[in-house]
Amino acid sequence: MKEDGRYKMISFLEVEISSFAGGGYKVRYDFARRLISWNDGYMWNNNFMKSLTPEKLDLIKDELPGTGMLEWMEGYNAGKLAKYGAPTANPSSWRMCVKFDDGTDLVASHAKNFPKDWILLIDLIEATTECRFRLR
Repeated sequence: MKEDGRYKMISFLEVEISSFAGGGYKVRYDFARRLISWNDGYMWNNNFMKSLTPEKLDLIKDELPGTGMLEWMEGYNAGKLAKYGAPTANPSSWRMCVKFDDGTDLVASHAKNFPKDWILLIDLIEATTECRFRLR
């Protein structure tokens, strides 16, 4: 996969997954302020905001391009579900928002269809938040 310089320009990343029944998770990375915000739709007392350690900041910045996230977000927006996505019988959904240093943003979402490389992003989220980011 070709290196996409836009990954270095990401200042904010929000990833949300939710189930048909309404439960789910939302994680926000504010790279400029070095903060992680976590919202747990299953247990309200599991919500938190904490500092993004230098090690975890390096981990996510180094590994994020390997997920292909920006490419499949644009692919979903262009309707290329067969190339980037995998349908699921589970009526769950995802939504992502990326903000770049230049003030532009990229938003993508879908229901009942998840990116083929979704697990790469999930593994990175779990490694940096130390929380499970999978629907129950």
